[in-house]
Amino acid sequence: MQNNSSLPSFVFRRIAAFFYDSLLLIAIFFVVASISIAFNQGQAIENHAFKLVLYGVGFLFFSWFWRHGGQTLGMQAWRIKVISESNEQITYKQCVQRYLAGTFLFGITLFAAVLRKSGQGFHDTWSKTKIVIKNKELKKKR
Repeated sequence: MQNNSSLPSFVFRRIAAFFYDSLLLIAIFFVVASISIAFNQGQAIENHAFKLVLYGVGFLFFSWFWRHGGQTLGMQAWRIKVISESNEQITYKQCVQRYLAGTFLFGITLFAAVLRKSGQGFHDTWSKTKIVIKNKELKKKR
């Protein structure tokens, strides 16, 4: 973790960014569902494969942002960024590991982030990534 930011503040930023991104992802799910319902003659989609489609859309959402700048829109708003442990852009493999661990162990990994001194969740550890707070100095260089 960068800066002198306190752990509660750091974890709050992560949770707030995730909440912001969740709202955006729900809006995307509504669009995907609307299009799917239109192709299904206006009927509800009861196929379980549709849930996998939405899960895949979620992965595409997060991985695209993580691979293009290291920040989702929520992360940009809260000035945090995901990078590899070697301080580089994360790979596709790391995106998959991070997304799978983060979604299947959601509550556990957030709880771990609160308890761990580094503020990192299990999904960070398993994917060899970390969340850092972007310094104001980084913005000035742009």
